[in-house]
Amino acid sequence: MCSGSWSWSSSSKKHPSLVVVNLKRQLQKTPPPHVSVAIRRKRLRLRRLRAGAEAMEILNLKLYLENRCIIAENERLRERASALRHENLALLHNLSKTAAVPEAGAGAA
Repeated sequence: MCSGSWSWSSSSKKHPSLVVVNLKRQLQKTPPPHVSVAIRRKRLRLRRLRAGAEAMEILNLKLYLENRCIIAENERLRERASALRHENLALLHNLSKTAAVPEAGAGAA
């Protein structure tokens, strides 16, 4: 069996909360004080530009894929329209043949 308590009070003393851990990480990420404000601003602008560029690239990829789907569907519909046109022409040809046969028979009588 396990010996030891799993209560919140004993575990919180051994391990710091996530808030404290995240705060320490953020403090470690801040640039050293000797870095000029202008350099920090430039870095911040560059990060924002990169984030904007990544978002724009993702949006561009989504639009490209949507466009490819539309083009494929358009091609499929174009082929279907062509097949229907050929079918329509064949039916019209058959109709003109059957309409011509009774006229020829009526003229002979």
